Amino acid sequence: MPFTHEQIQRLRHRHRGYILTLATEVLMILLLPLCQSQVWLLSLLLISLAVVLITTVTRYSPLLSTRPLIYGLGGLAIALEGVWHLALAFDPPLGRIVTVPHVITWLLFFLLALIRKVKTLVREPFVTVAVVMGATSGYLLVGIAGGVMLVALWVLHPGAFDPSALPVLQDRNADAVAMAPALMAASFMILTTVGSAVLRSSDVTGQVLTVVITIAGQLYIAILIALILGRFHRRPG
Repeated sequence: MPFTHEQIQRLRHRHRGYILTLATEVLMILLLPLCQSQVWLLSLLLISLAVVLITTVTRYSPLLSTRPLIYGLGGLAIALEGVWHLALAFDPPLGRIVTVPHVITWLLFFLLALIRKVKTLVREPFVTVAVVMGATSGYLLVGIAGGVMLVALWVLHPGAFDPSALPVLQDRNADAVAMAPALMAASFMILTTVGSAVLRSSDVTGQVLTVVITIAGQLYIAILIALILGRFHRRPG
């Protein structure tokens, strides 16, 4: 079936979005040590990732039904990010209250973006380098969503964490802003099945979250590889 000029242009824009998304995620991982000293940097990288997902992959995706929802969640997450930092700076009690809806909004946004990413990849007509990079970016998005879940657990149930395995905070709020880079790094360690010592082995909630992140990553790899290989073998010569 021949493609129209508009479909080809949307396909090219979407594939550029895959590459840009992966580049943003890799940059976020590489800058996590710097985010530990510059706590605003991780928020800037998360906002950048949200903007890239909305303006490229989501905008040019063939999926239309959930597009308004991800636009709304993305905009709300970006707005709450700014409100959260301002509240923690000028009214810490209010900041702690805003933390919960802020983290939940980011988590819902990333989970919806991941589901849309999988559905969009399944509908790709051909397997190209950009499509493989898009699948890789989806895997890293699982790690980022896991990091957000760890931040939520830190806020709601800090007893699940081992303080000796976390960085020592000096002259800073011990809330999620300062701890987020370390928890994000721990999420990627859990995702790769290496494991992380930040969660207590005796805490059931933390262990369940570890299992969820690990299984989600392994299922993503198994399902996406099977789908991409199947699409590749069906591709006409």
